[in-house]
Amino acid sequence: MKTTLSALVLATAVATTGATASMAMDMEFNMLTGAIFNELKSRGLPTDGINDLSLSQIAIIKDIIEGDEPEGKKTNRIQAILERSS
Repeated sequence: MKTTLSALVLATAVATTGATASMAMDMEFNMLTGAIFNELKSRGLPTDGINDLSLSQIAIIKDIIEGDEPEGKKTNRIQAILERSS
């Protein structure tokens, strides 16, 4: 009985840890997507397809935004990504 209880407690802990990590990742993804949404809007770019972007595309857009290129070039590169995803 004690072994069964220990196994149950361990299984619950593992499941809870996995769920917590998943929730944290979802939260980070949502925050990143929200920041990208705001950036697109401020650049006058369409935001309606943001949910169609892959995680990789969102990461690339983030890197472009944080890069040292002139703003016009950044906007053009982001727009090209948006056009490819639609």
